[in-house]
Amino acid sequence: MSDNNYELKVGLEIHQQLASSTKLFCRCNGFNEGDDEIYFNRILRPTQSELGKTDHAALFESRKAKKMKYIANTNTSCLVEADEEPPHEISKEALDIALTISYLLNSEPVDEIHVMRKLVIDGSNTTGFQRTVIIATGGELKVENISIPVLSISLEEDASRIIEKNQDESTYSLDRLSVPLIEITLAPMKFKKEETEKIALTLGRLMRTTGKVARGIGTIRQDVNISIDGRNIIEVKGVQQLDMLSNIIEFENNRQQNLIEIKNELFKRGLNLDNFKKKSVDVSNIFKNTESKLIKKILKNNGKIMAIKASKFNRLIGQEKQEGTRLGRDISSLVKFFGYGGIFHSDELPNYGIIKDECNEINTILENQQNDAFILLTGNKDNMDIAVKSIENRLIQCLIGIPAETRMPTEEGMTNFMRPRPGSARMYPETDIIPVRITDKKRSEIKNSLPESYEKQLDNYKQIGLNDKLSIQIFDSKYKTLFEKLVKEIELPPNFIAAQLTETLINLSRNNIDISKINDKDLEMIFVEIQNGVIAKESFEKIIQDICNNELRLDEIIIQMKEDKLSEHDIERIIKEIIILKKDIVAERGQESFSILMGEAMKELRGKVDGKIVSEKIRELLKN
Repeated sequence: MSDNNYELKVGLEIHQQLASSTKLFCRCNGFNEGDDEIYFNRILRPTQSELGKTDHAALFESRKAKKMKYIANTNTSCLVEADEEPPHEISKEALDIALTISYLLNSEPVDEIHVMRKLVIDGSNTTGFQRTVIIATGGELKVENISIPVLSISLEEDASRIIEKNQDESTYSLDRLSVPLIEITLAPMKFKKEETEKIALTLGRLMRTTGKVARGIGTIRQDVNISIDGRNIIEVKGVQQLDMLSNIIEFENNRQQNLIEIKNELFKRGLNLDNFKKKSVDVSNIFKNTESKLIKKILKNNGKIMAIKASKFNRLIGQEKQEGTRLGRDISSLVKFFGYGGIFHSDELPNYGIIKDECNEINTILENQQNDAFILLTGNKDNMDIAVKSIENRLIQCLIGIPAETRMPTEEGMTNFMRPRPGSARMYPETDIIPVRITDKKRSEIKNSLPESYEKQLDNYKQIGLNDKLSIQIFDSKYKTLFEKLVKEIELPPNFIAAQLTETLINLSRNNIDISKINDKDLEMIFVEIQNGVIAKESFEKIIQDICNNELRLDEIIIQMKEDKLSEHDIERIIKEIIILKKDIVAERGQESFSILMGEAMKELRGKVDGKIVSEKIRELLKN
């Protein structure tokens, strides 16, 4: 996975929501249903560290000058989330879960935990920072025949949930803010495609052995640190799908190699930091008679066209090692950060209605030579100079090769610019929360209550009748805890419960049924009523569809089913009528006509009577 003597290294950071009963620094629990009843606005600004320094990533983010809108209700958040009240003491439950996971990884907890503030002013936190605390260091994750060192394990608060985002403002919900997250940072290692996804999967399963981690979309996220030169690290934040990890890593490998090739070519052309020339000019007048519809539209809306000189960059802005790795795409995603639609550059022009004469005139104004290029930034914003300076800085960074930055994944397995990598000024102590000592008694309690391993828990499932496939499916599903509760409390075959909670619900979701509308309490009630004979096993899927599609209440469905329930006499009458209709087949085949009769009976009784009851009644009547 490396070219030109560069070695691709990858480090994973896993962020997993904990299934604790409260948030990290208050006693709210989040995600309850209810109408929003609290609304307020904020504009966040960067603050200085204890040493008087301002983090450059936060400073960069603040240039958006966005207004942040927050919505909440009193069921899911309180004054702590609104930053109108100091945080409470850290959740002891969340701390115990984090310590449990630490010991499962053979990490050594710190003697005393100190909460820190991590500067974040993108609007995802009302305070302008995220609270985080290191729980343990060291340890290892064993994946088959390899061992990956653990660098650190932290406990931190999750961010607000984004509701809507546009150029001027963003709207967040506070229901998710301060939900406990555990962050596990693994040491970087040489990338092997088949190993990376397996590492993330194994770590996820290790955490799920506790039964104390949340499941579902958005509850686990992978940050990936990628480097090919051993110096500058690219952090890709928020990869939610394991099957996208390899695609993103391979894309970054190619993108970074392309940047190094550009750097080497610039040096060959004689460009260095001492002779790099900055020049940007308003070239709107050149396009006053343009045939380009895009440019006409921009100028008609009182926009302007800025041309930025790119010394020695001819044919390098459009160069790519694979699709999407162009420097031009990187610069385009950079200006989108400031609300611009993108850029034009000379490697792709003439095009888009921009003609050769217009390009020549731009080159003349910029005093471009043979190897020089230019970038066009179009828009109607007054602060265009900030975006222009950012483009110029990005061009200068090409002399470094790979600028250390934070990027976000795309659905196609590529990455886009997000912000510069933060520095040491980003972290400073939280003064509102006293330190917590990890006592020997607490260490002993946690060590003596560690859960069984993944392999042992799978074996337990097999002991109660699940096959290999169902065992893995139920363990990996969000219904693992519910399944284990139902098996203990309800007299139904475990493989039936597991199949409904995994295969049936998965198939429904694939058919665009929004199964998020049904909760664990509803599912438990359905299984209880199946056990009681009120609901037929075969009705499980239809009931879920009725609840999710028609928004019917489960208690209403159950009441109706009880009213429509057939008596034993009614069931026998219907089956006898079927036997009479098929009397010739019954006379000819006798007991072997069972399957035909069963099929006909279930057409009439499916969803009304348990199939086992129908089967027993048919066999009884055939025998007689």
